[in-house]
Amino acid sequence: MRHTGRALILVIAPALNFCALGIAAPGDWPKDYVVKENSESPDGHYAVLVQSMDAATGQEENESGVYLADVKSNTTMGNMDKVDYFEHQNHRGLEVFWAPDSSYCVVENDGRYGADTISILEIKDSTFVQTEIGERIQKSLDGAMKKQVHDSEMSGYVSPFFRLGTDRKVRVRALSENNPKQFDNVKTYYALFQGTYDVAAKKWTVIDAHSITAEQSAALDWGYQKPDFENTTFANEDERAKSVDEQMNQVYQAAKFILPPVRFAKVKQEQTEWLKKRDAAGSIGEKCKLMEARIRALQDLLW
Repeated sequence: MRHTGRALILVIAPALNFCALGIAAPGDWPKDYVVKENSESPDGHYAVLVQSMDAATGQEENESGVYLADVKSNTTMGNMDKVDYFEHQNHRGLEVFWAPDSSYCVVENDGRYGADTISILEIKDSTFVQTEIGERIQKSLDGAMKKQVHDSEMSGYVSPFFRLGTDRKVRVRALSENNPKQFDNVKTYYALFQGTYDVAAKKWTVIDAHSITAEQSAALDWGYQKPDFENTTFANEDERAKSVDEQMNQVYQAAKFILPPVRFAKVKQEQTEWLKKRDAAGSIGEKCKLMEARIRALQDLLW
């Protein structure tokens, strides 16, 4: 929301009106651009292009355009508005989250401590429609913090999480804090955003933001992150079991905070019965597999 840096392009008036709708025209594959890692659509048809690190480091300008591309036809579908990033750029990030049917994606452009812009890209033939949703998320979270501290200038750094469905709805959970470097002389405030954006209707159908505690923020951060059990290594099985157990406890606490008391009472009963099953497992490896599955089940409750 703070980074623009786009080159001026002279175009005729009808094209300006076309772009004003958020639709970017297709074009040739730009020179010195590469496919951003982990940006491909599930069907392998689309990907995000960023300027290569070698090309970007030789420029005076630090901002680089980002494109959505049709990798099968080797053409771009247009550049994204207010999104800038080049390959392996320091203190910045770019993540792409695709819907299962590859019909739309969410592009998160990160600054040093949190998201700068969050955009939904909806595929439309050989182009796309871009809708910025990060500003609404930021405004809601800042509003929750301002109520807590009674400071009209209060603002936090946003860490968003997404779930995209075939129902063309983007479910968003976002955490915010004002003191990411944890300075001792700065009081830290936290907030949580829960919302659902309807891509087809182009509007929010659910928006809720409120202040939370540091402990709740830490538990929710564990709860919303997608675990990577397969690619995480440990010194031994005991260390693995300890780590997975700690993560499960955090996700369980997140569920306790998010769920209504009546619903959580049932989850608590289920957890008690599940612990008996885990403790009866014959090996540490088996216990870890059970805990990993339980973490995923508890995480599903948070959405």
